[in-house]
Amino acid sequence: MDVPIFERTKQRLTNAGPFPELFKLELIEADDEKSRIRMQCREDLEHAFGAMHGGALMSFADIASVVWAHIHTKGQLAGTQQFSINFLRQASGNYIDAISEVVHNGRTSLVVQTTLENDAGECVALITQTQAVRPLEQ
Repeated sequence: MDVPIFERTKQRLTNAGPFPELFKLELIEADDEKSRIRMQCREDLEHAFGAMHGGALMSFADIASVVWAHIHTKGQLAGTQQFSINFLRQASGNYIDAISEVVHNGRTSLVVQTTLENDAGECVALITQTQAVRPLEQ
């Protein structure tokens, strides 16, 4: 029996190392097209000027992209080959959502685009990540 994509994504997020728990990440939605993971804006993740720190946002985007890539590699391993981020505005508000979509799913690579949005729906960063896709060792 196939496990629904929301449950598979939730399980992958839970098993994605220490950062999902550290950042208190929450899966909001996941369907065949995209996933949405939420991180609450917290004072301990802000920089000196009161907005979310870029390092926290980069880690969050990496987690969201890798989780979504693993869902789409059909049992194969994916490892980050390239990571690019464009910060468009300061990230502040009550929460930041990472919306991830696969834009290329090839035999040896997979490209995920992740948009970080604040609680007003404004894009604060745009991330493109290439994952190397390799068969699992038997």
